[in-house]
Amino acid sequence: MDVKNLDEMIATKKRNIRLFGTGNFRSWMLYFVPGDGTDMHYHTNPETFLVLSGSGVVKGLKGEERPIRKNEVLFLEAKDYYQITNNGTEPLVCSATVRRGSAGRISKRMARIATPRRNRAASAD
Repeated sequence: MDVKNLDEMIATKKRNIRLFGTGNFRSWMLYFVPGDGTDMHYHTNPETFLVLSGSGVVKGLKGEERPIRKNEVLFLEAKDYYQITNNGTEPLVCSATVRRGSAGRISKRMARIATPRRNRAASAD
């Protein structure tokens, strides 16, 4: 059994913090400053995100968008392309879980439809 204090994890302001992991499961916390987020990608297994604080938007490969905010849970099917961006004024903090598997990225040509990540240097681990 292992326990993590999320308040302590959030206080580090690290962009990506590994919480737990086994041979077939992993859990981590993401901390995005305003304007930052993920690249467009997918995982080969279903994935969930619990929004702990802040707000943002999830964008799909075809440009569809869905706002997310504190206390919402986002579920993504296996191979659903997505990009999460903090479009708010406060940090966006999410806890994520996924069964281990590979992640895929879109080609440079396809990446043009995705919103580019901003503030990478300011939010690096």
